[in-house]
Amino acid sequence: MWQARTSVIMYMMNFSMRNLAPRFKIFIVVCIAFFTAFFIFVKKEAIACELVGLSHFYEVSPNLYIDTSIGKRQQRELLKAIQVATQRVSEVYGTPAASPRIMATADPRYARLGFSRTGVQTSGFFRECIFLGSKGLNTDVIAHELVHAEVRHRTNLLVELIQLPAWFIEGTGVKVDYRKPFLAENIDVASLDQAKVRSVFFLKDFPFNNVESYQAALMAIEPMSHKDLYQRLERLNNGEQFEEVFTELF
Repeated sequence: MWQARTSVIMYMMNFSMRNLAPRFKIFIVVCIAFFTAFFIFVKKEAIACELVGLSHFYEVSPNLYIDTSIGKRQQRELLKAIQVATQRVSEVYGTPAASPRIMATADPRYARLGFSRTGVQTSGFFRECIFLGSKGLNTDVIAHELVHAEVRHRTNLLVELIQLPAWFIEGTGVKVDYRKPFLAENIDVASLDQAKVRSVFFLKDFPFNNVESYQAALMAIEPMSHKDLYQRLERLNNGEQFEEVFTELF
């Protein structure tokens, strides 16, 4: 009797597993597809950067890739803007060590695919990358993104994830960005809510569409000595805490 009951139970379990297996496989496939699509969307600039050789972007100088929307004259202007931006970063912070791969386009249609209209810096799988959109082909945006690339190049992943607040990352970028809203004479310090911006740690929470947030981030990093930024980032890599390294910001 016991053997008969055991046989029935085993039969029912096997029957259930045979029926659940296809559903489970479908569930797994759907989950993988969802997370793959999400990852591609979130890291689209990094993926595009790493696979640039398979795209219609072509290299016109070391680590600079453009598409056919950029003509010869605009190409020369872009090369000059990159040169001036690099010099500006050197003057403010010191000679950069990063050599980010830059992808540039004047085609506004990329914005409809989720790419930035101005510029965005991201860490690729093997390098730092910068994507410049149709409104970012200028010295100010390029300098801004070069600083982001430099900070990430000089810090390890752990420091980037748990030490560097969003206001610091954006503030150091705005420091070399001389677009009109970021010039000292155009910033009403009294009206800025620095405490609110300083409360934002993760970049995903930073109000990127708010000019005053960038202004407040710039004001937040102004007390520090900019010329020793690189040495301080190295101290973070060596295990010191952000509040200890940048004491004048608190």
